[in-house]
Amino acid sequence: MPQFSQSRFAAWLQIIVSHRREESGLYAEIAGYLPLDDAERVLDIGTGTGLQLRAIHQLQPSIGLFGIDLSSAAIDAANRAIGDLEPDLKVGSIEKTTCPDDFFNIVTCNSSMSYWDNPLSCFNEIYRILKPGGVVKLFEPHQDIDLEGALDQIRENMADKSPLRRWGAVQLNKYTLERGSKFGLNLYTRNELLELSRTSSFGVNSSVDQVSLLDIPIFVCIHLWKPNP
Repeated sequence: MPQFSQSRFAAWLQIIVSHRREESGLYAEIAGYLPLDDAERVLDIGTGTGLQLRAIHQLQPSIGLFGIDLSSAAIDAANRAIGDLEPDLKVGSIEKTTCPDDFFNIVTCNSSMSYWDNPLSCFNEIYRILKPGGVVKLFEPHQDIDLEGALDQIRENMADKSPLRRWGAVQLNKYTLERGSKFGLNLYTRNELLELSRTSSFGVNSSVDQVSLLDIPIFVCIHLWKPNP
């Protein structure tokens, strides 16, 4: 990971962005995609401020909440934001964790996988820590997008916000999608993501599907599962 993603400035920016995402309903929408019924433990990769875990808790209060992030500043922010929920939050990389084998029912992330240095190793580690019958849903921007269409949808979603705030959101998303590689963002095509998934330990137990979160057409859902023996 680039050093930027672990900096305090990145954590500060993440706090602002994550609260905007929570306000927009993005985290609640992602939580609605997850098979939370009867799940015991969920891991949020690149958890940042932890607000995705709070949205999951609101849908399934009994589930154990776990988060991992490379940034200690982000984990500090997450503990402040959702510490009352008693999550298990750790600084670290999903490429190699201390989690037991066959531990999580659900693993998810939002716009984190695109920053992984070695995604194949990360997928294999996720397979190891996922319980048989467990599900992975990674929500990521991808390369095959209509950028102008996406920016128009962001403008429409924020029609009730101030012109300055709407302009700032559009410019931040445009800059990230066009120039994010300077900060370690690596956007893949849908076919590349599918090939990566099927090269991993998940093999054919994988799919990559187009999704529109908040009606914005820039995301895919990388869906992986570990079959029961």
